[in-house]
Amino acid sequence: MKTKVALIGLISAIAALGISLPAQADSRRAYCKYFENGVSQAKVSMPCTFSMRQGFVTITWEDGVSDYFRPIPNRPFVYTDERGGLVYQQRGEEDANGESARIFKMENGSIYIWGS
Repeated sequence: MKTKVALIGLISAIAALGISLPAQADSRRAYCKYFENGVSQAKVSMPCTFSMRQGFVTITWEDGVSDYFRPIPNRPFVYTDERGGLVYQQRGEEDANGESARIFKMENGSIYIWGS
């Protein structure tokens, strides 16, 4: 009986800890470039913060501008932007350091993110 009571107490304590911990977004400093379609020179290039939480993506540029992408259920790596346009996530080719950019392709251009 004492073992059963101790086990119930332990399970309750673990459950309380799990409930009290807030969900954290995976955020990190990165470097972003925005390319208009068909152009090889970046229109915008600056540090940014990349966040992903439960599939939702936020890119906050150093100048304060933010992009938000909402995942589409049952369509991996496909999102909608704030206007409802489709956004496709891809990985770029690896550079000499073995790093590759995370790429978000939109209707009018693409955001390349290094360090995400």
